[in-house]
Amino acid sequence: MKIQSISLGLLMTVLLTGVSVAQQNSGAMSAGTTTQVGKESKSEFDSQNQKGAAAVSAVSATNAKLSSADQNLMMEVAKGGMMQLEVSKVALQKATNPEVRELAQAEVDEQTGLSAKLQEIASAKGITLPSSPDPETQAMLTKLQGMSGAALDKMYVSESGVKGHEKLDRVMSTVESTASDASLKGIAKAAHPLVKTHLTVSKQIMSKL
Repeated sequence: MKIQSISLGLLMTVLLTGVSVAQQNSGAMSAGTTTQVGKESKSEFDSQNQKGAAAVSAVSATNAKLSSADQNLMMEVAKGGMMQLEVSKVALQKATNPEVRELAQAEVDEQTGLSAKLQEIASAKGITLPSSPDPETQAMLTKLQGMSGAALDKMYVSESGVKGHEKLDRVMSTVESTASDASLKGIAKAAHPLVKTHLTVSKQIMSKL
């Protein structure tokens, strides 16, 4: 009985020690996990990204022909979106700051969905969108590829997160107020709220870098 009691005591000690170590490891993992993106919780940021994606996906593509003015606006949206998408892909691979990576991932997801919807609308209207980055985007990609660490994080958030979204914000506002095509106007209204969210979050992240 005494031997059994000692054995049981040892077993309980081992089990409790294992639980304690597991809890410590879990706590360490939680501490290293990003719970905020800018000033927002990650869950709230993810929720806004999902709502934005759903809104863009719900836009209907019509085959009504675009005016030359609307075609120019559509090209501006496509150009800005491609720039954001391509530089965000690089940042997602190379960024070291976890919040910057969260922003880059959200941007890749957003712009992939926006690009697909723009292509759907363009195809319905018989328009060909740019299939490769313009010189300005290519220059930024080359610069980012040659950078690393904190310098890359700051460059990405400044140029894409802040300046890129400020430009897209202006473009979306122009489309909403001046475009006559329902599909084009619809995609601007659907995407604009998330553009504003990403701009705000980018400024918040920039203030921490």
